[in-house]
Amino acid sequence: MLFFNTVCLLFITMFVYAAVSKWMDFNVFVSQMHKQPFPAQLLPLLVWGIPFTELCVSLLLMLEKTRFTGLKIATGMMILFTGYIILIELRYFGEIPCSCGGAIVQFTWVQHLYFNLFFVSIGLVAILLIRKMNIFSR
Repeated sequence: MLFFNTVCLLFITMFVYAAVSKWMDFNVFVSQMHKQPFPAQLLPLLVWGIPFTELCVSLLLMLEKTRFTGLKIATGMMILFTGYIILIELRYFGEIPCSCGGAIVQFTWVQHLYFNLFFVSIGLVAILLIRKMNIFSR
C-alpha cells in the first residue's frame, strides 16, 4: 500500500503542478496550444479541459474511494501523452513546442519522454500490484 500511495502522491503533485503552471502562465499556454496539430475548434476545449482534467484526476487520487480509478485514469492519460511525444519525436507533426507548464517546459522532448515513461511505469506497476493483492476488486 505504501508504494500505491506514493505513486498516487507523485501523480497528484505532477498534475496539480502542471495545471497550476498552465493557468499561471495562461497566455503562453494558449499560444503554445495554437502551435499544436489539433483542429482550431478543439483548442478552447483543450485549453480549459487539460488543466481541469489534471485537477479532477488529482482529486480522484486524493479520495480513498476513488484512488484506484484515479490511478487508472492518470496512467491512461500518461500513456496517451507518451504516444503523442513519440509521434513528435518521429517528426510526424513537424516541429512542435511543448505546451507544458512550469519547469517541465524546459525539458527536451526526449527528456519529456523519459519523464512520462517513468510515470507510466510506476502507474502500471501500482495498478498490477493492487490487482494482485485484490485490494480494489473492480
